[in-house]
Amino acid sequence: MRETGLRSGSGDGFDVFELYYRRSAPVMQRAVLDRFGLRRWNARWDMVLGLWSGSHRDTAVAAVGPAIERRLSAAPLRFTLGLQPTLISRHDGNGKDLGGPLQFTSHVGVAWAPRGGLILGLRLQHTSNARFYNSNPGVDIASVEIGYAF
Repeated sequence: MRETGLRSGSGDGFDVFELYYRRSAPVMQRAVLDRFGLRRWNARWDMVLGLWSGSHRDTAVAAVGPAIERRLSAAPLRFTLGLQPTLISRHDGNGKDLGGPLQFTSHVGVAWAPRGGLILGLRLQHTSNARFYNSNPGVDIASVEIGYAF
């Protein structure tokens, strides 16, 4: 499975525009999910390039990390959980000091994914530095996404 799309949202003073790409992670599937009996979940790699735009400074964002996904068999819905190490170009953007360039983004999402490739989703994410730096206010973002699976 491969998927690409656009995501847009806002939160904590930022407007977010991201290009994302997801793909199957068969090694992670066998080594982690299958080993722990989570056969109804699918392992994915989630990659993001984006821009957080604020009233003071814009911040470029790049992230890559694992995600797990569960599809409902009775409906074209899927649920996703993930965690991504994240690099940001400015840690003091939009009047908020995020501490440094290394952050971590955790997310939960739900998407409508009927047969044919179109995907429409909602995503909630939290980005913070896990207390690597003295300042760790975090950023919470809600977004919508539109994508295509191929």
